Amino acid sequence: MTNEQILTCAINIGEQLLINGAEISRVEDTISRICSAYGVRQSHIFSIASCIIVSLETSDGEWVTQTRRILNYGTNMYKLDRLNNLSRKICSEHLPRQAIEEEFDAIVKSKEYPPALQIAVCAMVAAAFTVFFGGTLRDGFAAAFVGVLLKLTLYGLQSMKMKQIFSNIICSILSGLLCIFVCFAGLGRHLDTIMIGNIMLLIPGVLLTNSFRDFISGDMISGLLHFSEAIITAVCVAGGFIIAIILTGGSL
Repeated sequence: MTNEQILTCAINIGEQLLINGAEISRVEDTISRICSAYGVRQSHIFSIASCIIVSLETSDGEWVTQTRRILNYGTNMYKLDRLNNLSRKICSEHLPRQAIEEEFDAIVKSKEYPPALQIAVCAMVAAAFTVFFGGTLRDGFAAAFVGVLLKLTLYGLQSMKMKQIFSNIICSILSGLLCIFVCFAGLGRHLDTIMIGNIMLLIPGVLLTNSFRDFISGDMISGLLHFSEAIITAVCVAGGFIIAIILTGGSL
């Protein structure tokens, strides 16, 4: 492979790792190892949540640089696992460019879990947390019903490409109103536990965990960015439920 092709393959994998929820240290280490496997003298990588910049010195003394802007990212453990396996395979077997691109494209285009399954899991998680925090089975079924509607709302807002901060506020307000409605209609009894069960669907737990992993790895900028985003998201979620309670006259 040419020097540009080596860098392109490395930064493509790093970009997808970042998009699918990998911590910054993993992204930088993966890019560095792939470049080293193909004879690069040294590589300098700077990555934050929204950008990757890579400069490398080739065996010929030539410097090559690429930058990638990351606009959206989330969490997809399935793709992360396959990308990690691909990067290890590249480093150990020194795959040719065509083989790398074929496997990389297959990973990027791999399908997510079906929407019906994701909705069912959201309902189950909401019900489980409701019962865990002291709700009855009746409350669990009510929380599952709200969880289904919440996930459908998230799908609708994602199709509109709405910014996450606004979608979190809208979803939390709607979820709070639905929780109050199911209790008013007699489907559930304990409003607080039903709300807690659905709040857990919106809490950015993975993002908060990654921020602490970034801190531990010494990536202070990325850690602060992820931590700030997690806190802002949590505040938006809490604010949405507060608005729902105020709109219904202080139902709690």
